[in-house]
Amino acid sequence: MRDYRKTSSPTSMMAELEWDTLELRRKADRLTLMHKITSGQAAIPEQTFLQPVRRHSRNLHSKAFQRPTGKKDCWVYSYFPNTTKDWNQLPQTIVDITETKVFKKSES
Repeated sequence: MRDYRKTSSPTSMMAELEWDTLELRRKADRLTLMHKITSGQAAIPEQTFLQPVRRHSRNLHSKAFQRPTGKKDCWVYSYFPNTTKDWNQLPQTIVDITETKVFKKSES
C-alpha cells in the first residue's frame, strides 16, 4: 500500500484494507462504553444519566433507556442522547452479553 500520488483515493485504500469508517468505529466505541456503564464496569453511575423506558414494546429490549431530550444541538448530539438511540436499537441477544470483549466483537 505505497500509493502516494495526489490522485490516490483514501476511500478506496480503506476499502482495500477492509477498514471500517470512522463513523462506524466511533459508534462501536460509544456502544461499548454504554455496555460498560450498564454492567457497572465504568465509573459513571447509570442512574444519574439514564432512565429506563417506562413502557416496553416488542421493539425494545429489556435494558432500553429513555432518550434524553433537549433543544440545543450541543446536548442533542452529545454522548447520552446519541448513544441511547443506538443502544435501544440493539437486539436483546447482544445487550445480554456480559463480557465487554465479546460484546464489542458481536455488535460491530
